[in-house]
Amino acid sequence: MPALGIMADAFMTDFAAREIDPGLLSRYMLERQRDEIPQFDLMIENLVEPTRAEIRSQDPAAISRITPLDADHMVYAAPIGIAMQARKGWQVQAIDDRRVDPAFDTPFFRAHRPPSTYDPDLHIRYMEMLAASAIYANTVFGLIDETIGNVRLSNPEAARREILEAFQKIPVTTLHAALQDAVGTMVEGRFSTDLTGSGNIHFTHAPAGDFVADARGITWTKAGGTWFGDGRISGQNINLRLASTSAVSQRQAQTGNQGTDANAGVEGSGKIGAGQ
Repeated sequence: MPALGIMADAFMTDFAAREIDPGLLSRYMLERQRDEIPQFDLMIENLVEPTRAEIRSQDPAAISRITPLDADHMVYAAPIGIAMQARKGWQVQAIDDRRVDPAFDTPFFRAHRPPSTYDPDLHIRYMEMLAASAIYANTVFGLIDETIGNVRLSNPEAARREILEAFQKIPVTTLHAALQDAVGTMVEGRFSTDLTGSGNIHFTHAPAGDFVADARGITWTKAGGTWFGDGRISGQNINLRLASTSAVSQRQAQTGNQGTDANAGVEGSGKIGAGQ
């Protein structure tokens, strides 16, 4: 089974269990503080202490039933949720309309033209967030594969559990450094936005590569091929070995031992910690 898909599913399932909406996470990361939007890695760091406090206020046994992650790993899972979230179209204004073609710079146009709402900082930070999330997720998924890549897993549920437990074992210092490296790559380079009307979010970064955000999450292309996304991790098609592709709950439901709750649902709360 493709490792990228089952790893993404593990984290997105964990977010759902903790009642987290990746869309709200994205919006939080782009909030202006004072006169600027902080770098993505700094926004992530700002979540650590509040999340620790939130987790300390809850029953540890209840949290362990929801997720195997501690507070710090919950925070450093956030960029993965942002990277794997399905998207359609730019969520920020990506067209710089502050400059006017001289052909249209007439007295009538100037009198009736609405003021520009383009925010260059928001545009850049948005692309930094998406690209850095993809680069970070690629690094983390590679580390997880090193741990469980040779293990035969019984079913998707077991795979999700093993993936999250492998992530929990990665030192927070390693995750912090990986995120800093990803953001550092973005800050040092230059972005170019594609506004050809394809409907997807598309931009390039020199020297990191090409990024597309769509229904598959973020796909990162570099060195002439897909490096992350579309089934690839670090440019390779990596698979996890599963004895069965059917989840335990699915098999039980088929035999009549366990049904599914048609009324079950998850509402996003924008939190990082565990759901109540």
